Amino acid sequence: MKISQLCLSALLPIVSASAHGEEGTGNLYCPTQNDMNVDYGDQILFGGNGWIITGNGRVSSKTSWNLLGGYMEFTMDVSNTADGVNTNFYTSSPDRENLGSATYCDDQGDGDQGCMEMDIIEANGKCAMATTVHTFQTDGQPNNGDCDRWGCTAAMSLPDSHVFQIKAMFNEDGSMDIYMDGQLHAGYPLYPVPSDASNEVVVSTMSSFGAVIESSQWFGWAPEEDNCPSGSSDGVNSSVVKISDVKVQGIIVQGPVPNLCSEMSASTPSLRGVSQK
Repeated sequence: MKISQLCLSALLPIVSASAHGEEGTGNLYCPTQNDMNVDYGDQILFGGNGWIITGNGRVSSKTSWNLLGGYMEFTMDVSNTADGVNTNFYTSSPDRENLGSATYCDDQGDGDQGCMEMDIIEANGKCAMATTVHTFQTDGQPNNGDCDRWGCTAAMSLPDSHVFQIKAMFNEDGSMDIYMDGQLHAGYPLYPVPSDASNEVVVSTMSSFGAVIESSQWFGWAPEEDNCPSGSSDGVNSSVVKISDVKVQGIIVQGPVPNLCSEMSASTPSLRGVSQK
């Protein structure tokens, strides 16, 4: 996203954080099925604050948050994903109330607009994954700190279990830290290191538009390493990714108020113990 595009925020119906009783870094939310859109895909199962995607599919949150000073946390299971399949959990920043696929945007300009995209995790399920921050809607120069379409990336390796917890901490200065199973991941820092201008775009975008959860599975680009099998497009049909225990600490910018974690109860259906096959 270009810095000049941020002036659009003056025209947007921004939701007041005070209207939701939020202060500081906001409340802790555990989005459930009613808080999520199914953008596409017909084999998506929700349970508690999580989902299972079989085959091609994408879900997105109806709410966007200012995540600065807060975090997103989830557990990801890629033990049953196919070779060459991209499984992911990321954010995008649409410039209006979130209505599912109709408002989808990312740094590549998919849909009807382009916007800031923060790929917390993109994994092919078999050998590697990456975290990438995209802040500018320009082609730009590769490997610079502006984190444009090329992005600023940290390569990450998969644990042997292929099941792991991820926590993305969003710092007040616009930078982000990724923790895997409680440890700052060794793939950090991002390369190239984001510039001050890049971080300023993150800060401005978070306060103006917020960040929406996006999570999908599709066959195509996946983190590339020499030992990564390529797979075939048919493999995605039976490929499965499980995202569970999703938590978001942030201040609502657009959209409805999602489920608070404090409102989760023992009777809430969950994905624990649900087979992925």
